Amino acid sequence: MHTRRSGAKEHKKTGKEVIVNVGPVEKRIALLADGKLADFFMEREGIEQHAGSIYKGKVSSIIPGIEAAFVDIGHKKNAFLHVSDVVDKSSVLKEILPDEDEPVIQVQKKGKQPRIQDILKTGQEIMVQIVKESIGTKGARVTSYISIPGRYLVLTPFDGGFGVSRRIGNREERKRIREILTKIKAPSDVGCIVRTVAENRSEKELKDEFRYLLNLWERVRNREKRQPAPAMIYEEYGIILRMIRDRFTEDISQFIVDSKDEYNRIIKFLKAFMPSLRQKVKLYNGKVPLFQKYDIEKEVDMIFERKIPLKSGGYLVIEQTEGLVAIDVNTGSYTGKKGLEYTAFRTNIEAAEEIPRQLLLRDVGGIIIIDFIDMEEKHHRDKVFEKLQENLRGDKARINVRGISQFGIVEMTRQRQRKSIESTSHIECPYCGGKGSVKSSETIAIETAREVDKVLSKSAKKHKHITVTMHPHIHAVLVSDQARVLRDIQRKYRCKIDLREDRLLHVEDVIIEEA
Repeated sequence: MHTRRSGAKEHKKTGKEVIVNVGPVEKRIALLADGKLADFFMEREGIEQHAGSIYKGKVSSIIPGIEAAFVDIGHKKNAFLHVSDVVDKSSVLKEILPDEDEPVIQVQKKGKQPRIQDILKTGQEIMVQIVKESIGTKGARVTSYISIPGRYLVLTPFDGGFGVSRRIGNREERKRIREILTKIKAPSDVGCIVRTVAENRSEKELKDEFRYLLNLWERVRNREKRQPAPAMIYEEYGIILRMIRDRFTEDISQFIVDSKDEYNRIIKFLKAFMPSLRQKVKLYNGKVPLFQKYDIEKEVDMIFERKIPLKSGGYLVIEQTEGLVAIDVNTGSYTGKKGLEYTAFRTNIEAAEEIPRQLLLRDVGGIIIIDFIDMEEKHHRDKVFEKLQENLRGDKARINVRGISQFGIVEMTRQRQRKSIESTSHIECPYCGGKGSVKSSETIAIETAREVDKVLSKSAKKHKHITVTMHPHIHAVLVSDQARVLRDIQRKYRCKIDLREDRLLHVEDVIIEEA
């Protein structure tokens, strides 16, 4: 996208902040740590996201060979239910609490695991919950171990046990929480898991939330009785309220949102569940787009780049394939002054700090191979691995990592926590035969409207006139899906916006000119 840019004002902040940009078809959330992008979430209208939602489904087929069943939940693709997600709750706990360490909870082992055909029958109705979104040709993964998350507790309707997150390490606090839980009158088959944020919360807060979740569960059961299968009987919160419930804590200094409707919805939610945090929420009314004001756009764009620069002049190359993710570390323009060994060591240390951040921002999942620059000295390799481990501790996903090899190779696995942002906003590249990807027409159109807004916000001219030239595919989206957005921008700046097509332009190239 070609425009005349002026540098955004540097945003100097310390601590954690949440910045929420709400557009007509897209919601974006940036979590900043000391002014730097630490995590990013996006939700787009028309793209279904169902993780956490509960369904009344019907078993469509049983596949003994893979010990699984396919369940019709009303989606285009049947959901996948493995036998372990029916009989072993410990495997599901890792999915329903991705932001916690595995809770301390007793899991009873009762001999040999039963076969899927002994548990389910074709045509049987069953209540299931989505734990992983559908990807490609695969349907969503579901479990029959239902859980309903709250702020402090996760209700487990089909298990009467109580669990406490391992992150609550104080023995006396754990004892206090367990004593509170034993006083709660609940059906024998209903239990809960205590989340980390419940630490030091009052008995009233914990009891009130348990009662709220129990009432919510009763409503879910009533819907199940009334609705014929397949049907959704409980819908998980949207991205903003879900983020508030799971991530908005006392250590966040401010929560800024640029939509009055969303601001009112957030305040209403906080008033009911977290009144002490209401004063941290601010409504942004400035003319300069919110992500531009906080200089976030460039960092968001870097999430989709394969080449990531390091401070010293070195860089990372991140290659994602169907089977694994390979990360290569290079010295680039950094030559150092103390020889090759020290140059390699300093570059690798920087990489060990940046790689965990990139894994989190991109939500990379599966097998990951990191190829650090070769280092001869063992103590250098040990320090690089220690730095990598230190920075991985801030990632709440489940991670397994092996020590660094003599050749600088680290093998690790990471549990993906949400649908890939790239899969939501990019499509297979029509120019390279599927070897890479470009942004979808919808994404480019949204970014174009955002860029036009930015150019007009900086213009000092009294009578503003903008000409936007683009590929016909982008033009088609702008005059249909984004027409309302452009009309709003014209009214906002009292200007004229001319849209022109140019078939010779690359689909990602948009030229914005101010007359």
